[in-house]
Amino acid sequence: MSFYYSLRYTLDPRLNTAEKDETLLRFCRDAKIDNVTFFINSEELNNGHLTSDQTQVWLDAIKPVQAKLAAIGVTTSLNPWTTIMHSDRGPTVPEALGFGTMVDVDGKHAAAMACPADPKWVDYMASCYGQFARLHPAELWLEDDFRHYNHTPLRLACFCERHMELYAREMGVTESCEEFVHNLLAAGAPSPERNAYLTVARQEMIHVAGRIEMAVHAVSPETKVALMTSFPDWHAVEGRDWPGLFNALAGTEHVWVARPHLPAYNELAPNHYGRVFTQYTRTTAAYLGDAATILPELENYMYSPFAKSRRFTQFQIETAALVGARGILLNLFDMMGNGVVDEYGYADMLARTKPFLSAITESRLQMSQIRGVQVLVNQNSVATIHTEFAPGAIRGGVTPGAPVHSDERVEPADLLPQETHWASLLGMYGFSTKITPWTADSEFSKQTLAISGQFLRNLDDAAVRKLLSSNRVLLDGDSVQVLLDRNLADLLHVRSATWQPVRSGHQTYMDSQQRTLAGVRAARTSLLQHVGDYLNLDYEDGANVVTWSVARNQLGDELGPVVTAIDGHIFVLPLNSDPKYGWEAHYNSFEQDLFQKLLLENGGADYLVKMPNVMFMDTGKTLWLGNFSLDGYTEIRWQPGRPVTAKTATVKTRTASGYTELSVPITRDGADLVVHAALGALETMQIQL
Repeated sequence: MSFYYSLRYTLDPRLNTAEKDETLLRFCRDAKIDNVTFFINSEELNNGHLTSDQTQVWLDAIKPVQAKLAAIGVTTSLNPWTTIMHSDRGPTVPEALGFGTMVDVDGKHAAAMACPADPKWVDYMASCYGQFARLHPAELWLEDDFRHYNHTPLRLACFCERHMELYAREMGVTESCEEFVHNLLAAGAPSPERNAYLTVARQEMIHVAGRIEMAVHAVSPETKVALMTSFPDWHAVEGRDWPGLFNALAGTEHVWVARPHLPAYNELAPNHYGRVFTQYTRTTAAYLGDAATILPELENYMYSPFAKSRRFTQFQIETAALVGARGILLNLFDMMGNGVVDEYGYADMLARTKPFLSAITESRLQMSQIRGVQVLVNQNSVATIHTEFAPGAIRGGVTPGAPVHSDERVEPADLLPQETHWASLLGMYGFSTKITPWTADSEFSKQTLAISGQFLRNLDDAAVRKLLSSNRVLLDGDSVQVLLDRNLADLLHVRSATWQPVRSGHQTYMDSQQRTLAGVRAARTSLLQHVGDYLNLDYEDGANVVTWSVARNQLGDELGPVVTAIDGHIFVLPLNSDPKYGWEAHYNSFEQDLFQKLLLENGGADYLVKMPNVMFMDTGKTLWLGNFSLDGYTEIRWQPGRPVTAKTATVKTRTASGYTELSVPITRDGADLVVHAALGALETMQIQL
């Protein structure tokens, strides 16, 4: 199976030349491009919402180049750059189109960004996409402005008069916009207003997607209607129903086609990229499933090797294999019509990389088959999140459960689910991890699960008890607080708990007591900086609780337990997430060693040994490694957590001119298996046992 290269490309209808067309054709041949996705009305050339005549100018310019590409075996797709509109930047809605615009949570009115509930806009979208379909593109994309948030200068939307009527109909109560927004963002438990907002947002986007699908397939039945996605946690705040939306786009004849966001438009430190790659790209791919066609987006904004080195670009393309990608969208050149710039040197790199990608795509990663720690996520969590804590603990100096003042309001960002922290952390620790969306049919028994944030609010008490009693479970502080709020403290043998804010003069570091971690006896890690608040848990006397680390202050006084193992199968890290830094303080070799030993001594674990920042996925017969580091390794040290009888492995890695496929020995060194293959910096590897 050939790995699919799709080049995103802007052709300016006013200034395109035969010379640019020839350069494009040569680049496609040299770089082994399979498909060119033409932008329409993009970025600097964007003129707002186009009329049919304006759109036809773009299509008429693209059509002859489409024919030239077809002659060399390259297909064509289309990427209209706007649906709702990314941001206000001057143009307004043409009078001839006449649809309304968004109103955000602060009452700001957009100049051009369309209200997604306006039937005139819905009709306009269907008409536009029907017109685009006349070129019979392979894929016809909806841009990632197809959302309710991040429409500069607006924030969360839409709260126009039309939407207020929809919310009133959903609730059975009419409220002013100010009252509705206040209750939507009031601190506390979910409100009817929040549920109404989520329901309306979810339904209207599925409706629009369905209208677009019908319009496209009435003209071009073979065209795949595809969607570009953004941040899955923010999509949760707009109530996105992943299966519902993609079923509407695919219709009855096509598979789901998606472009997940690759979160590095400029070059990042590779270890940081690994964390956000898990948080955004892997999470999106998990919601879409193995059957979807995943084509992540590689973008080098503001373009050229000044934005990102060729080596890092290559690294991003190769690690797309870690989400089961069948190909990639390449946004390598600007969106204002300069065309291909040979000086950037991408063609040779792409051509040399493609044989390796095609080789490992022959046995493409099936994310559902990943073994190891399952990190649970739920697309519906925003409907259950509490934005204050119930009685039973003190957090941030505020007693939860106290009356909410009438002027108290949280920010939309306070609704973001915090459910992927374990995935990023354990992934960079070298654990084999699988992000698992929760559905109505989910059943887990004798599995290793990781839960953070307020995920458990999606389950009733009986389901929580069953989940925690039947599995090995990692919990963070917020998850423990949910159990306390629900009077389920007996599951943890906790009799009292107190939140101690970070940088409060209370806790400053975590002490492993006399355990040796990463070669250091009684190792310490920070509880002072880049870390969340500490939930000091008081466990019942005589309970089966093993303390793996304790909190101390700057004087060395012991304040209470931190990491604990409860009944040998529940493991608690009683900290929440720092609003700015997340779990950054936990990324260190001491805690990596602590959690590897913790799980290994309590039932086994599947992880790489002493290989920080190497992402690892074990599907049984195949191992996948991505080195999100500038350090290389001379061998692969693996703790499989299961019997492995293989004595040799077939290792596929990229070479300077293609790829190599070698048979290498596997030996045992104590409890570890050693695969005798070197893993270079920024390298992706497939190992078949």
